[in-house]
Amino acid sequence: MNRADALKQLGKLLGKSFGYRVDLDAPTAEERETAQAALTVASEKAKTLLEQKEARIKTLLEADAEYQRLKTDHEAAKKERNHLAGVCHQYKFTVGTSSEMFFHVKAQGDSWEEVIAKLKAK
Repeated sequence: MNRADALKQLGKLLGKSFGYRVDLDAPTAEERETAQAALTVASEKAKTLLEQKEARIKTLLEADAEYQRLKTDHEAAKKERNHLAGVCHQYKFTVGTSSEMFFHVKAQGDSWEEVIAKLKAK
């Protein structure tokens, strides 16, 4: 099929706003099949090596008391930070616009007056 006929059919199937791209360097079907077989082998090798690496890291870190202390302290600090960040971004009133899937926040505040003032300032 030539390009003009293909574009005409695509326009009918997808509408006037369709788009396309052509990759002249794309592999052939045979090259993709060969790469897929090699990918399976490479993925298994990478998975095995990752498992071995993670087991070694776990062994080393479990024996390191300083690391264990830092890990525990970091988890506690992260929990406190996340709680405080949530408090800082929580308002009584939130207004915005709705699209088909998303709600876009335009202003937040502790009173209607504050929200309206923020909207007027924008």
